Formats: sequence, structure tokens, C-alpha cells
Amino acid sequence: MKINFKRIIALGLCLVLVIGAFAACSSSKTSSDGGNGDEQTDQLAAIQKAGKLVVGIEGTYPPYTYHDPNTNELVGLDVELAKAIGKKLGVEVEFVEAAWDSLLIGMDSGRFDTVINAVTPTDERKEKYDFSQSYYFVPRQAVVRSNETGINSVEDLRGKKVGCNTTTDIVPWLEAQGVTVVPIDTVGEAIELLLSGRVDFTVTGPVVLKNYLDEHPDADIKVGFNIPGTVEKVAVPVRKGETRLLEAIDKAIDELQADGTLVALSEKYVGGDYTQELD
Repeated sequence: MKINFKRIIALGLCLVLVIGAFAACSSSKTSSDGGNGDEQTDQLAAIQKAGKLVVGIEGTYPPYTYHDPNTNELVGLDVELAKAIGKKLGVEVEFVEAAWDSLLIGMDSGRFDTVINAVTPTDERKEKYDFSQSYYFVPRQAVVRSNETGINSVEDLRGKKVGCNTTTDIVPWLEAQGVTVVPIDTVGEAIELLLSGRVDFTVTGPVVLKNYLDEHPDADIKVGFNIPGTVEKVAVPVRKGETRLLEAIDKAIDELQADGTLVALSEKYVGGDYTQELD
């Protein structure tokens, strides 16, 4: 029997090519499906490789993020918190300032890794971002002119005008009470509208109100009442699916709570402990 060596060699080469192609497809599938994660994005790994956490902030929202009027240094409760989280992650923190309305957009585009600027995890935001555990819990108050006697409860709000940022999560609730929302960008602008009579009240928390009154002790305003059931929870957002980064931030917050850092920051900037959920 005559043996056709050329044919045997050709068949052998075909078999090698088939096996190699199968192995390549298998490897590709494993990587894209997340089997070894080599091709998956990992924001925490990228942050640690770069050696920095890029944080979006306003820089104009005391006591959370603002510039010291004497030194122009960037300071605030959330500025210090961001630095503390960065230290726990083993990286430096780079702050990028932007207007509030563009902060989360900046995170979408990759301009920031996260935003640490008193961000409330609303239901709408939760559809697009994952959030850390809440680290501050701030009650909200209806602030009125000092001579106002007719706004003392929720029932008194119907038909009134409020100066309020339209991105604030309390807006739907206000509108449900029959309140007309007059858009503003800053607390100072809201109080100017209030004092001029163009709105009947504004909504803020003791944190921001205390800071404003420290700077404007003669402001003719007062707290009408604490709004029930509207405690504002503050957390850190990350892009959807960045599980490792979220877990690392949560771990950092746990440690900062345990070692007293969170409470110290709260007392330093707002004059009380707002790190626990209020009744």
C-alpha cells in the first residue's frame, strides 16, 4: 500500500488550524463575557494605575465645596471627605470645578471619576448611576421672611411660590402641594428673591442656612417649619456597573465613620452630627 505523505501532512496542518481557531474563539468569548476580566473596564484599577481620583465639584456651595475667602484655598466638608476617601484608596485627589447642572454630565463623559458635592440619590439618578451608602442626612426646612406669620405647616404652602433649584429632588413634592417653583441657581439668589417678595419661601437645610447666616447675620429671615419626611440623604455616585469602585468607596466611608472622621467633619462644618439617619 502506497502511503501519501503529502496528503497526511496537509491533513495535519488543517487539524492544527482548526484547533487553533477554536482555542482563539474560546479565549475571546471568555474575555468578553468577563471570565478573566482582562478586556472589561475597571474604573478602580484605572484610578489606582493613574494614582489619582478625579472628583467633580461646584466649588461655590458652602459648606460642602467652596473657596476660603482669605486664602482662596478649596475647602469644605465634601472636599475633606473626598481627600479622605482618596487616601483610603491609596491615590491623590484632583478636583475639577463645574456648574452643578454639568457635574453628572461630566461623570458621564469621563471627565470625572465621581462627583462628591452633596449629591442626593434620587430615583431618577439611581436609574443611571450606582450610589454609595449615604454619609450625611440633612433635614430640610421652609425658610421665610422674619415677619411672615402665615407659613407654619405643609398645609400653608398651597398657592405659594418657592425659590428652588429645579434639579432638587423635593421639587415634585412641592408641586404636589400646589406650590409654584421659581428656578434659582444658588441659595443666595433664593434668599434675594425671598427678601424682595418675589417668592414666599425657599427650602434649605440647617447646614446651608447656618452658613448663610454666618455670612449675613442681619438677614431678615427665619425657619417657618421643618418639612416632615424630607430628610436629604447624601451619597457618592459612580457609573453603573463599577462594582469594585463602589465597594471601595463604601469601605472607605465605613472606616471614616468608625474612626470618627465623618462626625468630626460634620461638627466642623455644620455644627452638629448629621452622619446618622434622623427619625
